[in-house]
Amino acid sequence: MPKKGELSKTARASLANRESVNHLTNRVCAKCGEPIMLAELQPVKVVGMGMKYYHKAHYNVQ
Repeated sequence: MPKKGELSKTARASLANRESVNHLTNRVCAKCGEPIMLAELQPVKVVGMGMKYYHKAHYNVQ
């Protein structure tokens, strides 16, 4: 058992193994038509049309 204020062994290991995964996806931005990196992906569910994908900077809620 970890002492008060300390993380468990499993929690420390998971924090140490965390890396930022960012790769080019096969999704294309509906606004600009360019492929989207995983960190910038903003999926949006459109009623009656399905899913649309945008760069986070290109998607605005009206």
